[in-house]
Amino acid sequence: MLGTLGLWALLPKAVRAPPSRRTCVFFEAPGVRGSTKTLGKLLDAGPGPPRVIRCLYSHCCFGIWNLTQDQAQVEMQGCRDSDEPGCESPRCDPSPRAQPSPSSTLFTCSCGTDFCNANYSHLPPLGSPGTPGPQGPQAIAGESIWMALVLLGLFLLLLLLGSIILALLQRKACRVRGGPAPEPEPDAGRDWSAELPELPELCFSQVIREGGHAVVWAGQLQGELVAIKTFPLRAMAQFRAERALYELPGLQHDHIVRFITASRGGPGPQHCGPLLVLELHPKGSLCHYLTQHTSDWGRSLRMALSLAQGLAFLHEERWQDGQYKPGIAHRDLSSQNVLIREDGSCAIGDLGLALVLPGLTPPPTWVPTRPQGPAAIMEAGTQRYMAPELLDKTLDLQDWGMALRRADVYSLALLLWEILSRCLDLWPDSRPPPFQLAYEAELGSTPTTCELWTLAVAERRRPYIPPTWCCFATDPGVLREILEDCWDADPEARLTAECVQQRLAALAHPQEAHLFPEGCSHSCPPLGAEDCLSTPPHHPSPLICHFSIQQGPCFR
Repeated sequence: MLGTLGLWALLPKAVRAPPSRRTCVFFEAPGVRGSTKTLGKLLDAGPGPPRVIRCLYSHCCFGIWNLTQDQAQVEMQGCRDSDEPGCESPRCDPSPRAQPSPSSTLFTCSCGTDFCNANYSHLPPLGSPGTPGPQGPQAIAGESIWMALVLLGLFLLLLLLGSIILALLQRKACRVRGGPAPEPEPDAGRDWSAELPELPELCFSQVIREGGHAVVWAGQLQGELVAIKTFPLRAMAQFRAERALYELPGLQHDHIVRFITASRGGPGPQHCGPLLVLELHPKGSLCHYLTQHTSDWGRSLRMALSLAQGLAFLHEERWQDGQYKPGIAHRDLSSQNVLIREDGSCAIGDLGLALVLPGLTPPPTWVPTRPQGPAAIMEAGTQRYMAPELLDKTLDLQDWGMALRRADVYSLALLLWEILSRCLDLWPDSRPPPFQLAYEAELGSTPTTCELWTLAVAERRRPYIPPTWCCFATDPGVLREILEDCWDADPEARLTAECVQQRLAALAHPQEAHLFPEGCSHSCPPLGAEDCLSTPPHHPSPLICHFSIQQGPCFR
């Protein structure tokens, strides 16, 4: 059952060891695929389960339980490969992750204290007969499961009494002052649901990504594979902003993830909120694809060119067939936010931080806007791909529309480097090395903002370009020149996304390399042949559907 659900997608591979060690309960039910024994060192704690594991790569424990017909059964417990959102919790607070059948739900938790995964703090229905007793904390901490339940019950009772007393005091104070009772927040009511239809035929399969404001599920809608981005009510502003961007009339492009509809619902009756239904690409993200596959020159160039085409389309302001599309800055371009289509090309997704840019054409009144103060403009996504001017807060706020486009081009250069690093033809004497994210060789898998600032801003270093890349193409140095012209420390010296597209198209069709469009000479200078020298790096109850989505160890 767990193998069918692709449980391994929830537990990515280990990438780097932190200085401290965490001790967790370890258990794996018979038949579970994808053991996590290698993520820690098993310690002897008795003849039978549960056992104890000392984490090698994180200070985060996890637990997975299967709730079937009001009975909970532990499936897996152990160490995570890396720290992630949720690991800072001192206790195990499970949340639903997948539903293999209408009567069965998988719950998982992450927590960051010793033995915190020995038992869960709550799991509906509370106190059912099948709660995981044999794996409870008594084998580790010496307390019985019954005592834990009694203490939990007393805590809930005191919490309920405290809430009642607080409500009575607030009502009494309100009567004394003669003022009205406090009103709920606008998004806490049901007004938001009136504008969103329900989709009874929408089914949820498995979680494929979690973020700060949303959770992305794989699912199906009328037989079509879809991605379902669910938002909690507290993130209603983020939902409305992203929906408004996807619903722009001119935002249809082969290399932008296709928006299908907005709706409301969730994977369970207790999880109901706004959601976006988007096109799903089962091959997964660019990061996952490059981790699992190498490509020849043709396929690598297809990925690179399609990525540049998608970004150039986003940046462009245009009227077409009576429809206006403003320029848009993505602001969170990373290999996790780019998906691989069936034909091997790329599609840019996740417009959660995208921003409509000022343009020459006065926009219609329906064009979505966000707060455009200095703090909002400086906001950016994955810090590994942040341009130097965002890292050191020197973005040009006088012309912030062009400045944000240039910051996107810097991120594009890092993605192009990641694609080329897995191209077989660029390593004629050996196979490409295992996939690494940009700057992972220099700073590891979890660089801090200070480390990135030192390397990219103070030292002006960039990912290493092997000498063999310079001698592959018919024009020596062409690949290195494209990358360097995109990640230049001076934002004004960078190419536009349109010019990157033109240069990559010239590589795809060498016979047309001299045919640059008019007006491109200033923003996209012609290519030149230079030395092939490169500096080596310094090393320091909804419907349920069943299918597997490829996800890899890219949550770094």
